[in-house]
Amino acid sequence: MSDLGQLPLGGNDASGGTPVEDEHPYTMTISRLTIDKLGIKLYDRVSAVLAELISNAYDADAERVEISLPWGAFLFDPKLPTASSMLEITIKDDGHGMTRGEMNQHYLTVGADRRTRPGGGDNSRGKGRPVMGRKGIGKLAPFGICKTVEIISSGGERTKRGYATSHIILHLPDMLADTDREYHPIPGELDGCWSEHHGTTVKLRDFSRKRVPTKEDLDRQLAARFGLERSDWRVEVANSLDPRDSFVLGRLMIDLMAGTRIDLDGRPVPFNGTFLPVSGYVAYTTKPYKDEYMAGVRVYSRGKFVAQTRDFGIGAGFTGEFKLRSYIVGELHAEWLDEEEDLVRSDRQDIIWSSDLGEALAEWGKKLVKELARRSDEVARKEKTKLFMQASNLPAKLMESAPADPVYREAVTEAAELLVKDVDPDSLNNPEQVERIANLAVSLAPHRSLLEALREVAKTTETTVDAVMDLFKKARIAEMYSLGQVAAERLEVVSKLESLVADRLTLERPLQELIEQAPWILAPEWTPLGMNESLKRVRSSFESWYYKNTGIRVVTTTIENKAKEPDFVLLHDSGILWIVEIKRMGHRLTDPEYLNAIGYLESLSKYLDQNPELGDQFPVRRLTFVVDHVDGLNPGLASSLNSDPRINRRTWHELLDATKRSHKDFLARVESTRHEWDAAAEAPAPTSHIGEQRRSPEEEGRLI
Repeated sequence: MSDLGQLPLGGNDASGGTPVEDEHPYTMTISRLTIDKLGIKLYDRVSAVLAELISNAYDADAERVEISLPWGAFLFDPKLPTASSMLEITIKDDGHGMTRGEMNQHYLTVGADRRTRPGGGDNSRGKGRPVMGRKGIGKLAPFGICKTVEIISSGGERTKRGYATSHIILHLPDMLADTDREYHPIPGELDGCWSEHHGTTVKLRDFSRKRVPTKEDLDRQLAARFGLERSDWRVEVANSLDPRDSFVLGRLMIDLMAGTRIDLDGRPVPFNGTFLPVSGYVAYTTKPYKDEYMAGVRVYSRGKFVAQTRDFGIGAGFTGEFKLRSYIVGELHAEWLDEEEDLVRSDRQDIIWSSDLGEALAEWGKKLVKELARRSDEVARKEKTKLFMQASNLPAKLMESAPADPVYREAVTEAAELLVKDVDPDSLNNPEQVERIANLAVSLAPHRSLLEALREVAKTTETTVDAVMDLFKKARIAEMYSLGQVAAERLEVVSKLESLVADRLTLERPLQELIEQAPWILAPEWTPLGMNESLKRVRSSFESWYYKNTGIRVVTTTIENKAKEPDFVLLHDSGILWIVEIKRMGHRLTDPEYLNAIGYLESLSKYLDQNPELGDQFPVRRLTFVVDHVDGLNPGLASSLNSDPRINRRTWHELLDATKRSHKDFLARVESTRHEWDAAAEAPAPTSHIGEQRRSPEEEGRLI
């Protein structure tokens, strides 16, 4: 990083009117409460502190800002007492700087609105930039991460000796000392000297235990806080541990899904008969961002971040709502949020949505996200289908396995498109998930072929024997294939359950995963037809509702939360919503565990009653304990377990035995169907796995 050239040339009396021999040349008037609430409490992230110092440089008409700090390092480690003094964050700019008088009048006056003070205003002194700062408290931001702040600033009118330099050192412990409301910063060794160049250098030392983000995270976090581009503005951030490594602050780069972007120019916000201008865009991203700085719509005023929203507070019940909150991104620039009426919170992390202007913006935004959701739904579906076809190589495999059957190939393709419609795009990066979808599409294809044959027969004016026989043939193919595939899958699951029960050391997680993936273990009548998007919606919205009402986060699925242990598994079948509380082998149910599960059941019922659109789909709500022992429950709870029709309990051995017995008849039916096969012996059968040649009925029967 280059040097901005802020080197003192020597001399003194650079005070701009205050003699250097003053006992206290610098004075800050501030209360301890102000420092605590507006400095230490509001700014506890390195990126937030840097953003305030960068915006100060921008307001001072700086064209270049150079920052040096140790990337990815802890600024203080209690095991190394001297570590904090060894590390330093430096911010240099070439703005107009400050003389001693300006330092006292402006920098050391905390809380004064810079836009109303003499010489202030909405625009910067030299370049006329719309200033970002307003409340005069950003200067306290560094004390959220450190105890010592040093400022060296050269400014005023240029003289023969250069620019007057003011140099102060502020110590947080002294500022918080219980003396009076005046604090006198210590003049530094360069105070009263002259500098060849104007500008300001801020140095931070004596840190709290804070961690500097990595290069990538820091770049992203800083870029998210600024929404401006100017030819006379450049911020370079270097790694003090390796000065050769640096980046230039730019725009936040987000991969947008083609065809989803909505530009906001020309879409003003209606307010009291007028229209308030906005600019920017909203769109869908190609994948859901886990990074909080990239997800959602970032709101800017005067080029600086002031708020972030995922949905403008819109309620439930619109097309595409469950995907929108994960995929929406954008920038919204509204200068009027920070003009005559101050709608920006002190920490510049949100706006006052409850204000008249805030409510107008929210209502405008709700209509916008509905439009985005509708527009993006079809685009997202096509994009996911494209990703799936590439990942599965399905078209090529179908052409190889069924080159002479275009109806079958089309049926598989259409089934795949329907199955992919509501999946998470991230899951298409999982080869196992892609293969499962492909094989399920193949299993559904014969039924589609059957429907096509039925339509053709219905169109035929003379229903021939051959046409009817072809229809029957395809019906038998569909039945045989479906039974064969389901039988194979269920046999595999029964075998896995048997091995888990036999292992007395089996933990809860594998048992939870198995039951969630095969709900028919608990409900033998369960079929894939009962599996729809409703359960996913209930899980997501109930988890959010529960956290909002209790402050506690719950996890209700093992499949979508690989890293988290679920509190319970949520299943459904034919109008029944089922809380399944699964305990490890040999576990004894305790009173707190029982009461906790009952609480979940009551909360779920309350949530569904408050949301009748979902609740009507699940009129029955039940709780099942899968646990080996309940003899530890107190008599009252044990009576509740036995008498409450909503609650039942199974041991693991009971569950295994019931699963085996309930599938005896099913497997016998499969065997019977295989031996009944005769008339369709010459008809081609669908493949059971993508890429294999289609088998004859006899071969299909042997596979079953």
